[in-house]
Amino acid sequence: MKVAFWSNVRGKSCVTSNLACISVLSALSCPKERTILFENHQNILNLGSTFFSPNSKNAVREAKGYTVETGMGKLLQIVGKGTILSSEGFYSLVSDYLGKRLFYIPSEGARHSDFPEYQMNKECIRTMRYLEQYGNLVLVDTAAAPLISSRKILQQADMVVVNLNQNRQMLDHFFRNYSSIRKKAFYLIGNYEGDSELTKGAIINEYRIPGSRIGTIPHSTRFSDAISQGMIIPFLLKNYKCKRGEENYLFMSAAKEATELFHRQLARMEGGKTADEREAESICDAPVGSSY
Repeated sequence: MKVAFWSNVRGKSCVTSNLACISVLSALSCPKERTILFENHQNILNLGSTFFSPNSKNAVREAKGYTVETGMGKLLQIVGKGTILSSEGFYSLVSDYLGKRLFYIPSEGARHSDFPEYQMNKECIRTMRYLEQYGNLVLVDTAAAPLISSRKILQQADMVVVNLNQNRQMLDHFFRNYSSIRKKAFYLIGNYEGDSELTKGAIINEYRIPGSRIGTIPHSTRFSDAISQGMIIPFLLKNYKCKRGEENYLFMSAAKEATELFHRQLARMEGGKTADEREAESICDAPVGSSY
């Protein structure tokens, strides 16, 4: 399944931190599944910066014994050439976490400011399908900027996680202008404030969103610190089983609920496809290697 995380406004809806949170909690709650992450743009705050710091490396990131070129630039070249990677070849291109359950394809190190947009625009659809060979979920941090690759990714995605915030103008803008995305949307309110007038319930009622298709990632200073320090995985691991009354219980309870709702909606989207649609979306250059 291919899922785009996206917002109609730039820098306001916590797309990257929400995706990082959901992806880690998905890996923890579904230990037999593999999740692959990438972004179609470059930013100082990216998925890699939330996962990695010198303090967290030994605890959550697999050691690498490879010296080959890595990252999205190399992967786009491989997809463009129609090359099929073995499992080990794929692992050499990515950063992996949580015992090879979570894979991140970095886009850092670009030599040109328009990278990876030129190649991404050309190969993004094939790349998303290609990556489905190696994981159960392909999650894309999709730029709100008017990039051609963003439009293609949103069209190709099986589901779009629309990242909202508690701002009426921004909510009105989305619900007035993006009816095509709403058909396959799951909604996520990042940095959620329960005492806002625009609560989850108010948004559900005003914009007629089914309650099963919207979750929240509450405001949390500790979570924000973990994001900025590259410690999100240790933070979520430490607090995953925290109990009622503990400092991070309310945050974790809501985030875990959002992850569960996210997976239920994925299952509904998958179940709603025809056999021909599922077959068409699974077409790629070669099957998964038997060693994976």
